[in-house]
Amino acid sequence: MRLRQLAGTHPVLTAVSCAGLQFLVTTLILKLGSAFAPASAFGQVKLLAFASTVILPLLLVQAFGLWRQVGLEFGKTRPGLFFLASMLLCVLFLSMGVHLQEQRPLGSEILIQFINAFGEELLFRGLIFAVLLRLAKWKGIVISGVLFGGMHLIHGFMDGNWTHAMWWALATTLSGMMFAAVRYETGSLWLTIVLHMVLNLSKIYSNIEPAAGPAALLIAERAAYGLELALVAWALFATGRRRGSGAQATPG
Repeated sequence: MRLRQLAGTHPVLTAVSCAGLQFLVTTLILKLGSAFAPASAFGQVKLLAFASTVILPLLLVQAFGLWRQVGLEFGKTRPGLFFLASMLLCVLFLSMGVHLQEQRPLGSEILIQFINAFGEELLFRGLIFAVLLRLAKWKGIVISGVLFGGMHLIHGFMDGNWTHAMWWALATTLSGMMFAAVRYETGSLWLTIVLHMVLNLSKIYSNIEPAAGPAALLIAERAAYGLELALVAWALFATGRRRGSGAQATPG
């Protein structure tokens, strides 16, 4: 059975397998590097693990033959109200200005975050999104978010701090559901890549903590979670309302 046929027959299993393979490859690279590479070379090990998050999604999309479905066509990029609403998250973190950091030059950080966002979005809101399209919209959003959050459990495997890893997984699950909702509403993978990249940069260079302290940053983070949840609810509610209107307009 071809991979694309398998994806069509077992979309959830395929989605879980793709996310699990990326988790396994990245964890394996880091674990082997920490065990066998000298400490001075661990930076190269992390770079290899980082590269795998781009290379493997590209290989998987090719293997499944889903280039037309992952949303990379520029002609289908249609930012609208939903995308603009999601960008309010960036405005929230930059509400007190920008705090540039000498140890994280802006130019190189933009490149890093673009590569990071491209790889993660190609896997989760590109390939996995395309595989899950045959499911109900709410299922696709939830599964995509849970798999994205689960990837971040890698921090627990690497540093042993499972409390932090679990909280981070929960937070990124919510973010993953929001990114999936943006992907559904806009039809474009590029817009989720832009949102993901700019949101990460906004958090890195936020001036909230330097200007107002850790408590203010905590309030901002909680407000961001609330906004993400509201966006996901908006996407699901709008879908249900459109279906309801369609059902009423259809003769019985």
